[in-house]
Amino acid sequence: MTLPAKLQEIVDDFASMSREEKLETLIAYAESMPDLPERFKNEREKMEPVPECMTPVFIIAEKDANGGIVFHLDIPKQSPTVRGLASILTNGLNGCTLEEILSVPADFYMPMNLQEAVSQQRLNGFIGVLAHMKQVAVKVSAE
Repeated sequence: MTLPAKLQEIVDDFASMSREEKLETLIAYAESMPDLPERFKNEREKMEPVPECMTPVFIIAEKDANGGIVFHLDIPKQSPTVRGLASILTNGLNGCTLEEILSVPADFYMPMNLQEAVSQQRLNGFIGVLAHMKQVAVKVSAE
């Protein structure tokens, strides 16, 4: 399995962590997740919802100056686990090409052993966020 370099680095980091380190790192990712840019705050109807998540998650993307795709997510700060998992995806995929994003398998996270730190329900949401990121990437690439 070949992942984009930034995402592979994150997977490798988590694979070597203890359960406690995974939880601490997820919280750090959640805290580092940027707020939704102001220009998107009044465009919720244009954002892709992620119904697989119990937490309200909305995604929008745009192309960067190099033609890569940059994702922006709107997730309540009161949901640090969901924000942390989503932040892993944005950190690992922002700036990637459509082909790189679409090539990420749904089970890419298995070597991370996230089930040690989060519930299967959260992992299902994580998979759902990735699936919707792919859909949004296809849409923004077609524009």
